[in-house]
Amino acid sequence: MTSRTPYEIVTAVERTRTARKRALIAVTRGLEREALLDPPSAVAATFQDVRFVTSQTREVYAQLAARGADVRLYARSLQAWLAPGVRGVSLDDDDPLVDQWCLVVPSEEHPAVFVATDGVLHGGDGQRPYTWATSRDPEVVRECALALGIRDERTGRTGDPAR
Repeated sequence: MTSRTPYEIVTAVERTRTARKRALIAVTRGLEREALLDPPSAVAATFQDVRFVTSQTREVYAQLAARGADVRLYARSLQAWLAPGVRGVSLDDDDPLVDQWCLVVPSEEHPAVFVATDGVLHGGDGQRPYTWATSRDPEVVRECALALGIRDERTGRTGDPAR
């Protein structure tokens, strides 16, 4: 398991860009649609705060779980049960993931990871620019999956389940 966050992992090897939240929602929705077309064995996402886990978000991840994906979502004040097959993990205020937004899809065919941060503690107002990056490198995606506690299909190793 790595002690680095997905944001740290991806931005160490990929170029970062800047965009507003609305544009980044479109990026993550595209990755979610791709995952729904070819469901991976697992998916993990961080949302900074429970208020960003909307009913539409719950529905997408419930659909992924219904198609066999092990789904794990992280946010401050998030309850453990979100939908059938969707596990919520509540983050403490001092957890570095609270300031990061990420989606990890460790698919064999279409691996992908999206990471972003607005650089403002405890979320932002949606108007601040986010620094973000993506990667489709299977090794980068695998390391991010392990950082969020997703089991590595090749080795059977699991990241920190307590995270």
